[in-house]
Amino acid sequence: MRHGEARVLKKQARPLGSRNANYVMKPKIAICSHDAEFYLVLSHILKVDGFSDALARDVDEMVELAAETPVDAWVMDCRPHNHMADVCSRLRQDPRTGPLPVVALIAPGAEDQHIGLLKSGIDESFIRPLAPAKLLDYLHTRLGTGRQFGLRTHSAMSLNCGDIEMQIDTHHVRCNGTEISLGPIEFKLLRHMLEHPGKVLSRDELIRAAWPGNIYVGPRTVDVHISRLRTSIKQSAHTNPIRTVRLGGYALEYQKAQGTSVGSLLADDL
Repeated sequence: MRHGEARVLKKQARPLGSRNANYVMKPKIAICSHDAEFYLVLSHILKVDGFSDALARDVDEMVELAAETPVDAWVMDCRPHNHMADVCSRLRQDPRTGPLPVVALIAPGAEDQHIGLLKSGIDESFIRPLAPAKLLDYLHTRLGTGRQFGLRTHSAMSLNCGDIEMQIDTHHVRCNGTEISLGPIEFKLLRHMLEHPGKVLSRDELIRAAWPGNIYVGPRTVDVHISRLRTSIKQSAHTNPIRTVRLGGYALEYQKAQGTSVGSLLADDL
């Protein structure tokens, strides 16, 4: 499997009736993409706004997913040369997936797919980059959720460690008083380190903290994201507070963090 490629790990089906009777099912959005980073960002955006999600890499996995679990809409990652119009046509032909809304997120360089997607039965398309609110508003309107599931209020919780301050509910991070911009993975990694200052965190533990369970992530991927996090911090702190522990992992070398973590993250444009 190539670096950065998403992989679905199958889960055992949950027996009927195992959920609490008062449990309210969140609308499920199935994401079709081979790009793990794209999936993580989009999954995060959907969850913050009250949706659940699932990943499928191709049309066969999409049909299989629809047979195993209720799906409310499809979002397709349209890149050059990935023939998503054919995928949409097959979805429309299958009785299990045909009636569901299909949204295409068209990447730069794939704009020529728009006509083919329309002919294949796409319901809506957006040219990337786009503000996440546009996609979320469409899904809420089409599915009639009225944002009843949306997570819009959170306590102003923060984590502080040395010169680093993290405001979790607004996805703001400051170092030496200067705000730094982090991607969703780097944000989760730093959050976990701030919650465990001084502790040596293994790569496996960091994977569990920053990536969904149905995504395969290798140790090298963790190293890449830690390197990005270090670069962002050093631009303001001019020091490297993240220590590499040989055969162990990484540790944040600062005074004990204070604060309580909660809730959700806010994401940049898709």
